Amino acid sequence: MPHRKFFSYPFRVYIEDTDAGGIVYHANHLKYMERTRTEWLRSQDIDHYLIGNKGLELSEKTTDGTDQYLPNLSFSFVVHELQISYHQPAMMDNLLIVSIEAVSCGAASFILRQRIERDDVINGSPKRTVIASANVKLACLDANLRPRRLPTNIRDLIQTALQY
Repeated sequence: MPHRKFFSYPFRVYIEDTDAGGIVYHANHLKYMERTRTEWLRSQDIDHYLIGNKGLELSEKTTDGTDQYLPNLSFSFVVHELQISYHQPAMMDNLLIVSIEAVSCGAASFILRQRIERDDVINGSPKRTVIASANVKLACLDANLRPRRLPTNIRDLIQTALQY
């Protein structure tokens, strides 16, 4: 599957996302970003929650020769640093576009820039309004919650995105 510098994913704002005033609750912006990171990996055929041919390589096969899909205990991602700015409110029923751009890649961590935007019409002209923006540093941990090297397929995805 081709790698891209940017990835985006749409979200509709529902009532459960908002406070009593119909404005998206601040913590839900982080949920939208988290889900977009998962969808970004999934779009590259990487399922970091499972091991098997969609996650890490698994040497054991089932009796019929197909890959096993087991919970991934060999690595996990944690948010190590997060810097977020809220620019405009997102409201009930807005269609939001959450994007990802790779910023850097280290041995055991990587940084992504994420934006939440809304398409608006201002004075009859379409305009994309930035709702929130964030820099997110994710660290890769092993089963003992110690830093470990990024899996090769994820490192390759990030490094390829950085070349664009």
